Amino acid sequence: MPWNEPGNNGNQQDPWGNKRDQGPPDLDKLLASFLRKLRELFTHKKSNDPWKASVPKDLGYGLGLVVGVLVIAWFLSGIFIVNPAEEAVILRFGKYTEVLDPGLHWYARFIDSKYSVDVQKIYSFSLQGDFLTKSSDQNDLPSQYVQVDAKQKVPGVSDQSKNLVNVELNVQYRISDPRAYLFNVVDPDDTIQQVASGALSDVVGTMKLDEVLTTGRESLSSGVLDRTKNTLTNYNAGLEVVAVTLRKVQAPDQVRAAFSDVNRADQDRATYIQQAQAYASKVVPLAQGVAARILADATGYQQKVVLNAQANVARYQALLKAYDLSPDVTRERMYLTSIQSVLEHTTKVLVDQNSNSNNLLYLPLDKLLPEKLSAAELPATMTSEEVKHDAN
Repeated sequence: MPWNEPGNNGNQQDPWGNKRDQGPPDLDKLLASFLRKLRELFTHKKSNDPWKASVPKDLGYGLGLVVGVLVIAWFLSGIFIVNPAEEAVILRFGKYTEVLDPGLHWYARFIDSKYSVDVQKIYSFSLQGDFLTKSSDQNDLPSQYVQVDAKQKVPGVSDQSKNLVNVELNVQYRISDPRAYLFNVVDPDDTIQQVASGALSDVVGTMKLDEVLTTGRESLSSGVLDRTKNTLTNYNAGLEVVAVTLRKVQAPDQVRAAFSDVNRADQDRATYIQQAQAYASKVVPLAQGVAARILADATGYQQKVVLNAQANVARYQALLKAYDLSPDVTRERMYLTSIQSVLEHTTKVLVDQNSNSNNLLYLPLDKLLPEKLSAAELPATMTSEEVKHDAN
């Protein structure tokens, strides 16, 4: 039988036994039933009067306790420690507030946000690639045309073109300003790599190939360091370059053997220079000593000659005064002095004995006297009695 068929005594029901003309549910009854169940949950007491206490006193205490626990948990969750090597950047509603030093701190969770940055850690990266050096001529730019003959030029690159050199270096850096590091540059780590690569290309482009391979290694690393620092300072990236270490510099494979020979020649040249400097440091002091001795001898001889000349002049002046007083006596004295000076250098002595005897006595005094006694030390004048005594 159909559910709504006439003759069903007007009892229109759905298959579940409900009347089809039933209205919407009563909200008051639903709310009362919910409050009754909530009250029973907190008070563990059953009551048929749900409106007796819509918000029970025990329920208020429970809610307050829950809120207090949540507040305490929120406060405790905001306590954090900044490590000794770190600094913490605090944002409040996304706006920069402050930078916290190492130690115990607190921030309002869900209101503030923190970013910890290690400011003492040394980061590093390596750069390697082929870079263009300065041409062999002083003109940096190569010629736009190549001379084919006396009248024809074709586009191309001249013999003064730049050369390629393979360079590998290591860059070490650290974070100097956490705020600038986090918010001034989108990707500071990639930025410093690009800046260092550009600085390396710029410095190598101002140097010649042989200079890069031999004597310009130190200037190359220092130039990259200075230019990278200046660029990062202009960017305000919060990064500080600590060191730039040049690991490898080599010529292209086609000319590597030739440059190896050049390097060996430079090393030999340095060795020869050092040997020459060592020899010079040994010989020059000796020559200076000999020169000083010769100069001292010459100075002494000069002083001796001058003093002797002055003494002779003084003796002559004294003799002149004596000659003016008594010329005969002075003349006789000068004669005797001259004879004495002549006889001082002879080894033969003639002795005149008594006038009655015609014998001439010869005494070889140079053989009788000791060998150590030179002829200059013999007496200039000896009497006949002294000669006889010596002969006996």
